[in-house]
This record gives sequence, structure tokens and C-alpha cells, in this order.
Amino acid sequence: MMALPLALALAGCSDKTHKVIRVQSGSGETAQVLPGFKNGGQQEAMMPKATAFRMTGDYADHVAVTIGNDGRIAYYPAPTDLTANSAPLEIGDGWWLNRQGLGPNSVFTKWTFAEYRALKKAPTQEEIKAAVIPGARVSDFRRLDMTPSEAARNPHALLPRLAD
Repeated sequence: MMALPLALALAGCSDKTHKVIRVQSGSGETAQVLPGFKNGGQQEAMMPKATAFRMTGDYADHVAVTIGNDGRIAYYPAPTDLTANSAPLEIGDGWWLNRQGLGPNSVFTKWTFAEYRALKKAPTQEEIKAAVIPGARVSDFRRLDMTPSEAARNPHALLPRLAD
């Protein structure tokens, strides 16, 4: 078997500045030390940051995929990955709060969120490429100085942070 199932188990917190993550596999256990833990195991602020984007048209209800530099699909969601909360939230002035995992190289497909969630299985790379709307892409992408949940609480307040 090429791929062995992995089970993650967090090791107990310590007063050191690192946390040990134990990865269990069929052939044994390995440990990976992660920075960002100190003061009796309290985690430092290392949360993911929210992102916002603009697009070349009105594609807010369309599923996005990301194309790699090699032209292959680098990211696409499984139909079961998307929920009603996956659609972006409008900020204003053409900006949208990213809730799907888009990046600067993302493009939009013909599938709406409802249509994509109804698919019985994830489409193939060829089907995805055929579903890309010509010219429908992310045109501007910004990382914000807050977590996604903080940004989602009041997306309209983000507009001043996105001013050029």
C-alpha cells in the first residue's frame, strides 16, 4: 500500500515553547514539533487570516477552482465540502469575503453552489476545465489582519481596510 492511513493524536501540553504532534502510522509513530506554544501550553496567536477578493464579473454564486502555474487544477472542493456558508459575503465596492478557499489564481465555473452540492461525486479535472467560464477569474486578492470568523461578523466594516 502506497498510502497508509494516519491518525493524529495531540501530545499533552507542556511549559515548553513547542507542542509535539504525534502521527501514528502502520509502521510506527513519528513526532513533529510545532512552534507557537508556550506559557504552560497556551497557544500563541497563529490563527488563519481572512481574505477578500474581487472578480471579473458577477460570479458570487459560482463555485471557484484554482489553477496552478502548470495549468492543472490545483484546488477544487468536493461537492460535500460546500455548504450554504461557502458562498462569499459581499463587502462592498466589488469586494467579497472569501469563504470557499479561493486564491489569486482562482477561476469560476458554470456550477452554482446548489448545482455543485447536488453532484453525486466530484467532477474530473477534464470536467472542471470544461466548466470554467472564460474570463471569469479573481482579479484582486487581499489578506486581512483578522480571522475569518471575525471578518464574517461584520463584512461591511472591512471596506476601509481594502482601500487602495
